[in-house]
This record gives sequence, structure tokens and C-alpha cells, in this order.
Amino acid sequence: MAEQVKMEEIDRISDLHDSILIHILSFLSTKEAIKTSVLSTRWRYLFDLLPNIDFDLEEDLCRKNIKSYSTDVIENYMCSVDKMLLFCNTTNVNKFGFKCWIRMIVDRGVKHLDLSTSVLPSSTLPIFTCKTLVSLKLGKYFVLNVPKDVHLPNLKTLHLHSVGFLNDDSVKGLFSGCPHLEDMVTRKCDLGKIRNFHISHHLLKTLTIRYSYNSFQCWLWINAPNLTSLEYYDRLVAGYSMENLQSLTKAVINISACKTFRADATTIFKGICDVPSLVLSDTSLELLLRCEPLPVFANLIRLDLPCHLRFRYSNPLHKGLETLLSSLPALEKLEFYQEVLCSLPEEVPSCLLHKLKTIKITNFTDEKYCIGKAKYILKNGGVLEKLIIVTASHISVGKKWISKTLFASARESKPCFILII
Repeated sequence: MAEQVKMEEIDRISDLHDSILIHILSFLSTKEAIKTSVLSTRWRYLFDLLPNIDFDLEEDLCRKNIKSYSTDVIENYMCSVDKMLLFCNTTNVNKFGFKCWIRMIVDRGVKHLDLSTSVLPSSTLPIFTCKTLVSLKLGKYFVLNVPKDVHLPNLKTLHLHSVGFLNDDSVKGLFSGCPHLEDMVTRKCDLGKIRNFHISHHLLKTLTIRYSYNSFQCWLWINAPNLTSLEYYDRLVAGYSMENLQSLTKAVINISACKTFRADATTIFKGICDVPSLVLSDTSLELLLRCEPLPVFANLIRLDLPCHLRFRYSNPLHKGLETLLSSLPALEKLEFYQEVLCSLPEEVPSCLLHKLKTIKITNFTDEKYCIGKAKYILKNGGVLEKLIIVTASHISVGKKWISKTLFASARESKPCFILII
């Protein structure tokens, strides 16, 4: 009699290594992969190791033969996604797909979209053909791959935070696809993959660039005939081209401190020399004073120099505001830290004689050289209406002595009002 051997059932799949099982699960949707956790204790937490998480609302609803996006359907779907994400190992996520929600809101005619994520290494987002978008804010930490067919006909506001560009064509395509763009802000964007950051737009009105990364080999090109406001807070890049900025009414130039000044900022200042209102940081002022010849700001009415004590001790040129004043023939309002005025010019600037109406001096002290600066201004300010003195916190003799000294000084403009703060 043949001996019968009873073979025990063996789950050979479950005995496979985790890496093989994870590879098998990767062919399933995220929702299906999570459902395998009920198979046995061996499978309970395997989905937690999946490097890619992908939820597609449209696909999931099609499987259920649901064709409309009612509010209840959307809310139920989002709740189920939230519950599933609670079980996922967020420290192990390599890629997270969420275009299902974007597609949904695009289909619903979204006008204002603020999209922030930190899990997309590279992305072509399904928003670049949205005809209803008016404002778009994107961030963070992914490379923006702008498609060739980008078309955002109603977009007026574009803010990019910690976003990188795939290549130069992505930059050009973005602007060409936004014919009505008026306001643009870039903050901490990565320019390492592009050689030309070309901002060219005929309707752009306000532009703010703040603290780009990997920009030392990149050229910045700005061509915007309707630009009225420019704010530039950044390091020097490889080069600049500033064209058609005749509509500019206000510029803020805050170039970060540089160990060396190999790059030339002359193009920046020549490009904005028609602006009526200008704010310069200490490093920006130093770069401007290095320009040869010094640009003439023929239309500048207001100048603000929020430069701190650093300027006095880090200025190898030993030149300051006194040099710049000769290039500001129309200046009417001036605000500066007293350290910026390094010396008193022998030839009185024409703007002080004939144009300057309001002057504000900050960090004023009771030292002789500082008092001398105010006396010089009072003596030569032909049409000066107001002199505002903001004293430093460490002055020894006090505001009353400063007031008494200045009020007793000779004044070219008798009606000039002196305010000590």
C-alpha cells in the first residue's frame, strides 16, 4: 500500500523578501496596495514601505462607474485618502501623486490656486491649460516642467516659492503662455539648471525677485515696458540685461553682501536710472559708487538708503552719499543713515541748493563730525522745508543739546522745520 503523504499548504509568495513583495505591490494602485494589509499578518504593514503614493480621483471613480463629482463624493474620497495616508510611512515617500485633485479643480473653473508641496522631484502639473486661473502660487522644492502647450489666458498673478526650472525653455514658455500676466514674485527659486532667466512681458507691472539659489552662472534678463515696480533682493548673478523699463516708478535694490565684486552691477543701475523712487541697501550703494561713469538719475525724486553702521567700516572706496548726490539733480526727498555721508562735498550738490525739501537722518549722534553734517545741510539747503533727526540710542548729552545746537546754526532756508526724535 502506497504511503500517502499529505502536503501542507504553503504560502510561497509571503515567504518572499520584502523588496520583492514591495515591487509586486508597486504595480497596484495605492488604494489596492493598502487593501492587501488584510491578507495576513505578513502583509499588514508592507504597503507602508511603498516609495510612491498615487491617488487618482478620476480613475477611482471610473472604476466605480461614478461620472459626476458631487460634493459628497469628493468629500468621501478625500476622507478615505486622509485615512490611508495616516497608515503610510511619510519618511519613506519618494513620489506623491495628487494630480487627481488638481484636475478636479481645473474642471470646476478654479480662479485662485495656492499649491504647496515638498514631495515632487519633478512635475508637469495639469494646470497649464487652465483658462480660468487668475492667480497661481506654486511651491515648494520641485522642478517646474512647463509644457509646450502652456496656455493661461487669464492669469494675472504668479508667485513661485522654492521652485526650480527644468531648462531655459520652461522659463520662456511660462511667460509666452501667460499673455495677461501683471504681477510676478519669485522667492528662493533654484536657477541652477538654466543659463538665462529671461523675464520678458509687455503687460507685467510688478516684479519681485528674492534670494535665488545656484544663480551665479545665470544671466538675468528683464524686458518689461509696463513694469512700474521692481524689487530685487539677491546676490549678483553672472550678468544682467535691463531693457524697456521706462514705466518704472519704484525700485528696491538689495544686493547681498559679496566677498568679491567680480560681477558688474552697472547694467542694473543704468537700466533703472529713470526711476522716480529708489531704495538701496548698503552693498547696493557700494556697487553703484563703483560704476564708471556714475549713472545720472535725472528723474529721481525720492531716495532711501537704509544702510547701517556696516557701511562705514566696510567701504573700501571711502565714498558715500556725497558722491552720489551730484548725479541726482531732481532729488526732493532723502532718507539716510548718517554713516552713509562719509564727507562733506566742497562743491554743494545742485539738488541740495535747489530741490531737496525733506531730509531724514537716522542713527544721529552728538559727535562733532555728525553735528557738522546737519549744519552743512542747513547751511546749504536752499528750499529745505523739513529736517528730521532720529538720534541713536547711545548718545550721551541728549536730544536737547542737539536741538539747541542745530537751532542756533545758520540756515539758508528760514522756514525749515527741524524735528528731533
